[in-house]
Amino acid sequence: MMIWLKYLGLSGIGIALFYLLGVVLLRKSTLLRAKRWYYLIAIASSLLLPLISLAVPERDIDEAQDRLLPSFTIVIEEEPTITAPATKRNSIDWSRVLMATWAIGAASTLIWLTSGGYKLYRLCRTSTKRELSHNATLYEVDEELAPFTIGRAIFIPKSLSNSDITPTILSHELEHIRQKHYWDIIISTVLQPLQWWNPCAWGLLQQLRTNLEYLADQGVLREGRDRKTYQYQLLECTLGRKVELPSLSFSMQNLKKRIVMMNSKNKTNKKLAIVYALSALPVLAFLALGTQMVTIKQAEASTITEVAPPPTKDKVFEKLDEMPEFPGGGKAMMQWLSHNIQYPKDAIDAKIEGRVVVSFIVEKDGSISNAEVKKGVYESLDKEALRIVNAMPKWKPGMGNGQPARTRFFVPINFKFAQPAVQEGKVFEYLDDMPEFPGGQAAMMQWLSQNIQYPKEAVDGNIEGRVIVSFIIEKDGSISNAKVTKGVHESLDKEALRVVSAMPNWKPGKQDGQAVRARFTLPVSFKFAQPAVQEEKVFEYLDDMPEFPGGGKAMMEWLGQNIQYPKEAVDAKVEGRVMVSFVIEKDGSVSNAKVIRSIDPLLDNEALRVVNAMPNWKPGMQDGQPVRVRFTIPVSFKLPKPATAPTE
Repeated sequence: MMIWLKYLGLSGIGIALFYLLGVVLLRKSTLLRAKRWYYLIAIASSLLLPLISLAVPERDIDEAQDRLLPSFTIVIEEEPTITAPATKRNSIDWSRVLMATWAIGAASTLIWLTSGGYKLYRLCRTSTKRELSHNATLYEVDEELAPFTIGRAIFIPKSLSNSDITPTILSHELEHIRQKHYWDIIISTVLQPLQWWNPCAWGLLQQLRTNLEYLADQGVLREGRDRKTYQYQLLECTLGRKVELPSLSFSMQNLKKRIVMMNSKNKTNKKLAIVYALSALPVLAFLALGTQMVTIKQAEASTITEVAPPPTKDKVFEKLDEMPEFPGGGKAMMQWLSHNIQYPKDAIDAKIEGRVVVSFIVEKDGSISNAEVKKGVYESLDKEALRIVNAMPKWKPGMGNGQPARTRFFVPINFKFAQPAVQEGKVFEYLDDMPEFPGGQAAMMQWLSQNIQYPKEAVDGNIEGRVIVSFIIEKDGSISNAKVTKGVHESLDKEALRVVSAMPNWKPGKQDGQAVRARFTLPVSFKFAQPAVQEEKVFEYLDDMPEFPGGGKAMMEWLGQNIQYPKEAVDAKVEGRVMVSFVIEKDGSVSNAKVIRSIDPLLDNEALRVVNAMPNWKPGMQDGQPVRVRFTIPVSFKLPKPATAPTE
């Protein structure tokens, strides 16, 4: 936010300097084409040069984050988050006030521009249209407007469409189109919402538009028209008519200036024009220097370092066969950080929060050295992050080729204010920790099947279907407010409500660590039992065995692309081979998948999921007929071994 405000301020100063320079040096200049380029360069450089301050290079930080060890990159949610106590703060954050004020003004300007565009759209719909040269389109409108041009569209009132001055009007407007003045209008329109607060920006835009009128007048007079007659005709088509802005239009506001410019002789010396052009260089230099100062300041803020000990000849490794470890592991480190870090008071008062990335070296004896901030947020937060990292107890050092080695580590530390307490009585639809039936989903399904009773009325009427029931799980886990959101039959709806209301207490849902009320939706299916079907024989061996589409190699590729290593298994470093048995049906579909050799429930479930997701196989054949065949495949889960990569 502060960077954006700095950009707006620097851009506004550039616009102001260019505007004032134009007023002093170019107001009476007759080098109209040069003035046009001056105004365009003024707008473009004022908007683009300060953008550099928004893009402070963070290549080193990005590279460092790419080198974070697995225990930090995978378990992102375990970044230590420092929560400041929720206190009442009366200080005014002026940066937020300024940002909100600018945003309101920018939005209002955009609404004004949009309303003007809509008005033009209505004029086009209600006007008489005809094509002109230079790919221009003439719109003859009913309203008494001053003639104006937007893009390649020319608008004139019908009262002037067949008058003596019509050729003059069209010549003037076609000059705007021929010289492509619409590009100037487009560029200047971008400036308006960004610099709505800057009077110099509006003054610069007025200078630009007036100069475009000078250029169009100059083009018309070069065609051989009498200057006095042309000026009288301009006056005639402007008097008594309102002007549509933003546009290139005939207006009384600048008509006097235009007549003065037409009557003036070309007295501007071209050598003097070069001097005028060179005078813009200090403004460009100011913008570049100001931008560089902002960028340097940001870069300095993100590279605060502690005084490092003298460098040693030992190499610092990024990856090792055996990485360093905080006493007790990664979770213990996060817990230690959260217990020992302190939120700086000045950061609390200023409502500053964010993430500080700290780099440090774990020495051969496990001590911490060379701690430095790689990505800073605020001076006091950066210093606190450095303090706590340097205060860490000794680690278990990293090992390479059986020898302890110096290793670089990166740790992100979050500083964040406490969230406001959950609103009392609010019912949540989605939570960080959703409610759960005792024993989980499978236990709930079993409980429902054991306790639900098929109503006799529905049995006699041969009625079946699925009833959707919505209910609230209270903070204590009890059920309330059960209601049918999609019914089937009155008797089935009542039974679904009865059995849902009779459920035992759930484990309640939680938001920000607090138990809250949560809405839950449950489908309750009523279906008659199907008559038992004698299961067909399942073969183990056939003359023509089933085949995965594309063969065994294609199956291995498919498994490799679709299987997902469970995150919990990665964290626990669980690996191994799960054996899954399943049946290939006559139509090639997969059924009856089950684990016959287990490694871990996490890996077992993933192996079953990916097997059940397989596409249809080519079925097995016996005596020329498709048959059911049992198939067994191994699904391997293996963690990649970290490579040893020394760095200077």
